[in-house]
Amino acid sequence: MREMRLSSAYVVAGMSVLIAMQVVLGSFLSIQFLITKITFSFIVTAIMARLFPPRLTAVATTMSSLIGMLLFPKFSFFFGFLITAGLTGYTFGKLFYQKPVALWRIILASFIVTMGWNLLLNSLWLHIMYGMTWNVLFATRIPQELISFVIYSVLITVIFRVFPFDRFMTK
Repeated sequence: MREMRLSSAYVVAGMSVLIAMQVVLGSFLSIQFLITKITFSFIVTAIMARLFPPRLTAVATTMSSLIGMLLFPKFSFFFGFLITAGLTGYTFGKLFYQKPVALWRIILASFIVTMGWNLLLNSLWLHIMYGMTWNVLFATRIPQELISFVIYSVLITVIFRVFPFDRFMTK
């Protein structure tokens, strides 16, 4: 895999566009219920993770989550959701940045994010915020995250095979 240009202007411009795309996908093109949110911003996170190092991706996903929560609030602000966003960006970054595209990496990243961060951590945040019992949370969230796992895996695989990442990388 070729190394990427990480000049300041490239990083700022690229991250700005990707953060804006995440805010739009996460805020406008999402469905929000009390204990669940369906969004396709993970696609932008995966693209970001393919192009930029894990820590930078984690910071950018945290920033986009914060910007989305501040500009377009749909529920009460809770710091834990920023932790989840950062962990999602870091996980994708660790598995996708400067690594060959492999189905096992995509499946592993999708599993960690959907079952670990989205199901367990976000359920913990909702339990802390609303005092909901774990049975109620898991009864609705497990089926959603199982479906999300499949959607994440399929869409990330398609994006990584279709999107010309080599155009953004140089020797």
